[in-house]
Order: sequence, then C-alpha cells, then structure tokens
Amino acid sequence: MRNTKHKLFYDRSLKHLHDDLNICGAVRNHFIALSMRYYRRYGKGLSYSKMSTHLTKLKKLEKYRHWNIPYSWALQNILKRLAQSFKEMRTLGRGHPQFKSCKKHKGMTFRGEQVKFEYLLPKQKHERNHATFQIRLNGRWYRFALHRSIEGKITQVQVTRDTLGDVYITLTEECREVKPEPKTGKAEGFDMGIKDFLTGSDGERYASPMFYKQNATDLAKAQKAYSGKVKGSKNQERERKRIARMHKKTANQRTDHHWKLAIELCQKFDIMFFEDLNLRGMKSLFGKHVSDVAFGEFLEKLRHQSGKRLKSVHKIGRWTASTKCCSVCGFETETLTLAIREWQCRSCGTHLDRDHNAAVNILKEGLASFGLGDVRPIVLFNKMVGCSVEASSRLLKSTNAFA
Repeated sequence: MRNTKHKLFYDRSLKHLHDDLNICGAVRNHFIALSMRYYRRYGKGLSYSKMSTHLTKLKKLEKYRHWNIPYSWALQNILKRLAQSFKEMRTLGRGHPQFKSCKKHKGMTFRGEQVKFEYLLPKQKHERNHATFQIRLNGRWYRFALHRSIEGKITQVQVTRDTLGDVYITLTEECREVKPEPKTGKAEGFDMGIKDFLTGSDGERYASPMFYKQNATDLAKAQKAYSGKVKGSKNQERERKRIARMHKKTANQRTDHHWKLAIELCQKFDIMFFEDLNLRGMKSLFGKHVSDVAFGEFLEKLRHQSGKRLKSVHKIGRWTASTKCCSVCGFETETLTLAIREWQCRSCGTHLDRDHNAAVNILKEGLASFGLGDVRPIVLFNKMVGCSVEASSRLLKSTNAFA
C-alpha cells in the first residue's frame, strides 16, 4: 500500500466540498449528543449498527434532507470511527469524543470505486509542470496536479482540509512491494534529547533544529497583531490566516526533517533501539520543547520506513538505568542531576558523556534482550569514544532479525 497526497486547485467549486465537510461535522456532533442521551437513559452506549440505522431514517426527513448530498459511505465511515472512539474510551481509558465546530471538521473518506479520474489539458502555465487531473467527489469535479504517478488500483480516497481552507486528497493505492535495501549488519542504540535530537552509540550526534523556536519571534508579532484587530473583521481573519500559515510552515519543516532522518537511519542500520520515554512527564519538565522535537511522530515515521525496508525498530524498558550506569564497568552513580552532562566514573575512572553513555547502554540492553550479541565500549585515554558490537549469527544472517 502507498499513500500520495495532492492539493486541489483553488476554485469556486471548492465551496461545495467545504459544505460537504461541514455536513460530516454536523453528523458527528449529532451522534455524539445522541449517544450521550442514550447512555443517560439506558446506561449503555450506541452501537455502530444502531447509529447507521438511525442515520438512514434521519436522511428521509425534510430537516436532514441535505445529508443525502455526501456519499452515504463517507457518513457511515464517520459513524464507524465514532463507535471505535467510544469503544476505546471504555476499554483503553481514552477521552470522550468532543463536540467540534462543523467548520473545523477536517476530513471524510471514500472508497476507491466511488471516485472517478479524468486527464485534463493544462489551462495555465503553472499547471504544465505536472499532469493535471480532475476527480469526481459527491457528484462534482475538482482539479489537482498529479505529481506522482499512480502505479496500482486506488482503494481509498481521503479528503482533508486545513485551517487555511486548502483542501487535499490522499490516494491509497495497491502497489508492488518495495525491493529491500542491502543488509548492513549494523545495530545502533539511540538516546533522544532536547539539545541533540539523537545521540548514537557510535558517537554520532543528530542536531535538533527546533523549528518552533526559530519561528517564535515572528509568531509572537503576528499573535500580537491579531489580538489588536476588531473581532469578526476581515483584518482579524487575515491575521488568523497569517498565524495559521506560520504554524503550517513549522509543521512542514518538522515533518520533512523527520522523514529525511528516518530514511538516513534505515539506510545505515538494520536494527535500532530506543528508550521508551515518558513524554507526558517530560512535557511538565521541558514544556513546549518536547512538542517542538516531536519524538513520538518521528518514531512513527521511522517504523513506517523500517517496515518498508525490512529493518527493525524496538524500544527497551522505561525503567532501565541507561544514564546513571557506566557503560564500561556497570557502576551506577546514584546522584546525577540534569545539569551534569559529563562525569568521571568513580569505579573505573572512565570519562563519560551523558548522552553517549546512555546510547551505549540502550544498545547493550536491546541486544541482550533478544540475544543478538554483546557490546564492548572503546576507551582511549580514559575516555569512551565509541563501541564495537560482537554480533551473533542471527544478526548477521537475517535481513530482519525479529521476523
């Protein structure tokens, strides 16, 4: 499966697509309220089948006749997701689904056979760079530039919009399997941090760009200008879009950095180990810097890339003493504050760097957990400069050691 995202050209016809998305938001809010009333009366939640049957009855009433405009499968998909949210609330302790403004509803989904594509001749100069197509959604045509060729059958189309009013389509298609990259036979442990985004057990450091911090000054000026505008005026709306554009730029920069780094690591290493961090606890300590580096989003992208390339990404236990324990002799330092970045082991006398030492311990714990080899730190002049891995035959012979 492969997903490709394309932006729809701005057109007056996009108003109809925004109206369809507003209808999807109204349906979601209606059934959240209905589920709450049903629970207060009967003490149990609404199932998907009951919500689906009730939706069919509502669409026959004059008041809800406009709910027939979007394809029925798109509305049914919203009910499925809502039922899944209520199920996760009861079983996993997730939060209750919240009401949202219809204008803030972000997306809807179609089956592949519900949409049609047609090739168009480019009308303007900027449309000549890529093939121009039009897609039929809810009975209307919308144009977009196909910047990546379609290789297989389209199984699903997802329509999303952002706070700027731009609309995107994400095409999910069946495609042939990606040829796995050659095996490197290398394993690596990584320590994640704020100053250095990643520190590898081989000593290499990957910087943290901190994109939100870079744009913080311009964002503060824009927010100050927004607060001084008359509420509901066109000037306020213009400033709101300016702020949204800045947030979008920051998110795009962070996403681009994550994808490039994930591909780079997958090309270098076969097996990668990370520590299972308590991100909620880190937020209370480091605040918005944790959200700026976005460790969780990066690991999701890394797992996606490693799955395509038959590489492995695994986490070690959260309570493993990766920082305080000396990676050379195993002596554990009891008091080690965040301000201490380097220290000398009181047992063996090795000069240790906090992040590098943690990365080596993460690699040792990861390889030992799966029986894939041993790690020997390299010490020169009483300073740890790297480590060597004595890999087992399972690590050397298998393309995916955890298959």
